[in-house]
Amino acid sequence: MQIGRRAFLFQSAAAACALGTRRTWVQAAVPPSRTITMAIIGVGGRGRQMLPVFLGQPGVRFLAACDAVRERREWAKAQIDAYNGNTDCVVYRDFRELLARADIDAVYVATGDRWHARLAIAAMRAGKDVYCEKPISLSIAEGEAVMRAAELYQRIYQGGVQRRNVGNFVTAVKLATSGRLGHVHTVHAGMAGMGQSATNHYLPEQPLPDQNDLDWDLWTGPAPLRAYNSAYVFNAAWHGEYDYHGDLSEWGSHTIDLCQLALGRALTAPTRYVPVSPSEVHAFYPDGVKMVLRSHGFRDSCAIRLEGDEGWVETDDSGNMYVSNPLLLEGHAIRHESWTRPVAHPAEFIACVRSRLRASAPADSLHMTHVACHAASVAYHLNRAMAFDLKTFTFPGQDDATKLLVRSDRAPWKLS
Repeated sequence: MQIGRRAFLFQSAAAACALGTRRTWVQAAVPPSRTITMAIIGVGGRGRQMLPVFLGQPGVRFLAACDAVRERREWAKAQIDAYNGNTDCVVYRDFRELLARADIDAVYVATGDRWHARLAIAAMRAGKDVYCEKPISLSIAEGEAVMRAAELYQRIYQGGVQRRNVGNFVTAVKLATSGRLGHVHTVHAGMAGMGQSATNHYLPEQPLPDQNDLDWDLWTGPAPLRAYNSAYVFNAAWHGEYDYHGDLSEWGSHTIDLCQLALGRALTAPTRYVPVSPSEVHAFYPDGVKMVLRSHGFRDSCAIRLEGDEGWVETDDSGNMYVSNPLLLEGHAIRHESWTRPVAHPAEFIACVRSRLRASAPADSLHMTHVACHAASVAYHLNRAMAFDLKTFTFPGQDDATKLLVRSDRAPWKLS
């Protein structure tokens, strides 16, 4: 059954309000004694950081690994087999073979950005729960499709925005939502490296490797197929290419996300975007509350600053917290963990796979975070102040801007 976008968002918001921050699914909970079986898809930089964290989760057992690059899937097999004490881990070049297995409960998706939405949807359609790295989408259409898939297939979805479960960020958000800061009128989202992936560079063509060593078509996925160059794959050069990367969603998926949570606006987004400089964009909600996206003036990465009539708080990846009044932190025991190998966020995902409770970073609120990211990216790169319509997801009267919200949908990986 097809559900209209506006109806779906309304239903999601109503359900969230009625049931609180969590919601149970119809499916029965997994018995606590039963082992959760998992697989990893994508074993590059982030996958290598996080695989040990998932392996160490109590009651979890990895059965398989998949990557378009042979060396990477074999590395994952070696790690999994060593942890399990056997040689049973099966490796796959093509994710479709892995997802066809009925004995896998959940998958960890850690590919490059271009694949996140399509793999998450395919996995949920195959009956798997999904922990997917950010950004969850490269376009509004992708984010909407992920959101619909999670609801339609009743799967647990946890986006890899782990700062939703890191103590200093949690405390900062609580100070805002509890009223301790008074009316929060301005929020600041740290945006390191603004605009670094706004263009394509098209490196010189190199001979294609053997398909079993590197499946270039599978690696490229829904992005436009271009001439092969090893730097895209092995030197992370894809990270600076518009075709493959999420641009402002690189950081906004964390910091815009936290700002929206602090404002209690997880299911909406700003409706006006105003570029101020090459390092700053202002975004406004209909009631005038302002979000400042900036890449300057912060002490560390992924910083947020929340300003209210009665005080302010700022924090970042260092774990340090800065406040207008030390009394704001009274009674708060703040637990910090590094973003490189966070434990709390994956652990919550596994707990939700068992309980069937809604995870803390579900697809619907993350979709709206990314709507803000995508809209801000377009305004930034056109260097034009523009209104954004949340009913139609367009820039009214700005057809050239609206067209930039659309991304490649290369066959056979088209959204269904």
